Amino acid sequence: MADFFARVVTWVEQENHRFIGILRGLSEQGWRASIFCPGWSVADVVAHMTLGARFYAHVIPAGAAGRLEMPFGAADMESFWSYRKKVGDELVALSDEERIDAFGEAVWGLQEVFEGVQPDNLDKQAWHWLAPCPIRTFPGQRLYELILHDWDIRNQPDGDLHAPSLPVAVDCLLERFPIFFGARGDKDFSGIICFETNEPERKWALRIQEGKSEILLSDDGYCDARVVCCGSDLVLLTTGRASLEHKERAGRLRIEGDRAKATRVLEVLSRPF
Repeated sequence: MADFFARVVTWVEQENHRFIGILRGLSEQGWRASIFCPGWSVADVVAHMTLGARFYAHVIPAGAAGRLEMPFGAADMESFWSYRKKVGDELVALSDEERIDAFGEAVWGLQEVFEGVQPDNLDKQAWHWLAPCPIRTFPGQRLYELILHDWDIRNQPDGDLHAPSLPVAVDCLLERFPIFFGARGDKDFSGIICFETNEPERKWALRIQEGKSEILLSDDGYCDARVVCCGSDLVLLTTGRASLEHKERAGRLRIEGDRAKATRVLEVLSRPF
């Protein structure tokens, strides 16, 4: 587990460098360009990501110390979102260079936090607005944010995620699926859905019983349904950025077996947040 955590943290560092390079190459018009997220510009995304890095840099040390603590001095969800809106607007209003500097300070501060996590703290819980999450999952979430927001900025819905990061991003799904299905899932659902990807080649199953879910690393046994697609499409689909119908129509995804069960699970995993 510690080795995988370190591997993800290394990829986050690489994607930080790449993302900052993308930002430094933007023109003034590029900063204001429309992106995949409706109503957002690149400046909005960078403000959002800056606050996300500050958020994680607070809750992870708190979680390691045994405290499920909200960031930004927030006492409730209303004050949490109010702070994010206020400071997000301030970040958007900065000059482009100032906004890059604020982003860099936040992401490298978070990188130090990631690199300082001790192995015996990996399974401790840290606060997240959706549900408390093990500290070990936060670098994977940050990796998704980096590669997904790069994809958002490119605004090419039929394009793929950045290929070099995909193997570790797909491997992070094995931690992500049980946590997010558990937080959002259908409490009456029971079944086994198998997933098979190419680019990278991976196979595993998600077993769900009355809302509780776990990953099975071997899917050689019984499955109610199988979802087959490329790694990029599975990450895009399960982060609310792709349509199941569109991917099937394009011949990029297929469902074998009990379609109703597979769709029911994918609908839960695909809700954006």
